[in-house]
Amino acid sequence: MSGVLVLAACGSGDSTTSGDLPDDTLAVVNSAPFAHGSWHWNAVELGSGDTLYASNENTLNFLGSTTKLFSTGTYLDEFGADSTLETPVYSVGAREGSTLTGDLVLVGAGDFILGSRGVLDGDLQYVDPDDHIYAYAIPTSRPVEADPLAGLDKLAKDVVAKGITSIEGDVLVDDRLWDPFETKEGVVTSIMVNDNLLDIVVDPGTNAGDPIAMTTRPQTGFYEVVNEAVTSAAGSASTATATLGAGNRVVVSGNVPVDSKQLDLTVFAPDPATYARALFIEALRRAGVTIDTPLDNATGTLPADSAYTDASKVASLVSPPTSILTKLVLKISHNRGAETLLCLLAVKAGSRECEDGLTTVIDKFAPAGIDPGTVEIYDGEGSDPASATPSAMVRWLTWIHDQPWGDKLKEGLPDINHDGKILVKSGLSARPDVGAMQSMFVAAGQAGYMTTASGKELVVAFYALNGVYTTFADGLASFPPTAKVLTQIQLDN
Repeated sequence: MSGVLVLAACGSGDSTTSGDLPDDTLAVVNSAPFAHGSWHWNAVELGSGDTLYASNENTLNFLGSTTKLFSTGTYLDEFGADSTLETPVYSVGAREGSTLTGDLVLVGAGDFILGSRGVLDGDLQYVDPDDHIYAYAIPTSRPVEADPLAGLDKLAKDVVAKGITSIEGDVLVDDRLWDPFETKEGVVTSIMVNDNLLDIVVDPGTNAGDPIAMTTRPQTGFYEVVNEAVTSAAGSASTATATLGAGNRVVVSGNVPVDSKQLDLTVFAPDPATYARALFIEALRRAGVTIDTPLDNATGTLPADSAYTDASKVASLVSPPTSILTKLVLKISHNRGAETLLCLLAVKAGSRECEDGLTTVIDKFAPAGIDPGTVEIYDGEGSDPASATPSAMVRWLTWIHDQPWGDKLKEGLPDINHDGKILVKSGLSARPDVGAMQSMFVAAGQAGYMTTASGKELVVAFYALNGVYTTFADGLASFPPTAKVLTQIQLDN
């Protein structure tokens, strides 16, 4: 199937109200940004099924990234919390001593961490709330400290350990596990290194007029990065940008105020396999492998799948368990990670079309007690107009709670007050201010689990819709308004 599955919307009944929200929350619900907007919510006690609070709970609203609760829950149910992905490397050709006359092929398996973020040391590093995956929208985001190339370096060392120190051929990356999937953040394939990003970390110079200081992560010869940006006076606007041009030439231009925070001007790799190939070649060279091939252009041809045999496997990288992959998706709202999960669902179902992974997701709705027409999803990450009713989301989360892997998903949810009492996934859909037109936060919601002050266990889904703020920055500073409401409910029950 090549099209996107959509659940047709139908009438969902009148809204009901069960219980009054605490007085302290009404100031948020009735605040000026929502004078012409609306709120939808549902809070249900686990076990008893009693509804504590409900309003517009049977009305569709945009989900934003709370859609990821559907994609991660389905993936955990299909693969289990402890399953892993293996990224292998094969030698294709003849071996004579330490020389491979032929090609070395890295085969992408959908592991979107690929040994980075400290996972090889049993850690999982991410930046909360501004991980570098969102640097395109929030330039003060930053990368983690862990080496983004740790996985490739391990594979390269394994190749050497197998006795290969010279390659008379090429290094190739096979990303044919599924057809390239175009998303709003670029193409998603079965290989991903450093989230398909080049981080250009920028600091202002000492004085106005000085060149900016910058460094790249990872360090690579694949890109030529040219610094044309300068330091501007304190208090001036930051206009620094990084522009990718022909020949992998990146030009950093504009101004960075002398009092600016550190910036991350990320560049998306247009072709993940080409980027990964260059980084793997450099890793092999660091490990002591001699190979004469250009970084930016493969000369070899991918072999047939039959060339990949146990005898020809020379290296392998095993991902952390599914529970860690889904945790990363949920903790930082990793869009490309969520889409990768969707693609892997499609592959398990026998399809190369990532959108077919939606079939598996939708097949879970009936067992979860979700009525047709109460959920509409289009991808794994939550692109508009992905929608659901709060009641449907609560039913989904209740179903998750009853699954053997349910605790693993819950452990991956953001802990909004850092006390373990409110574990929820946030979702945002917004449009920036343009000229005199103010910024609209079409959806700002949170869904997940709560332990109240009296010990009640709740499933909650709260959405604030069509809030209007003077600027996008003002809206972000107030995001998510639902957090204040949930916090007060937790304290008052």
